[in-house]
Amino acid sequence: MSNLKIQENIARASDLLEQINKLNEMVEFHRVEDELSMMRQYELMRKDFLDELEEILVEFKINVKINGIAA
Repeated sequence: MSNLKIQENIARASDLLEQINKLNEMVEFHRVEDELSMMRQYELMRKDFLDELEEILVEFKINVKINGIAA
């Protein structure tokens, strides 16, 4: 993997983690407010980010099992 690709993957992984953190907060907020439809939408977005993060980690030869359960 080229140095540029490594830097791009690191930046994207960091961005994904920030986005996942924000979505965790939104999921919890909507869980408390009992807004299941919105909560599920945020959980689906979170899953997509987790899937992308997992792909990036594989490029670093890191195999993880990501628990997709929301906060």
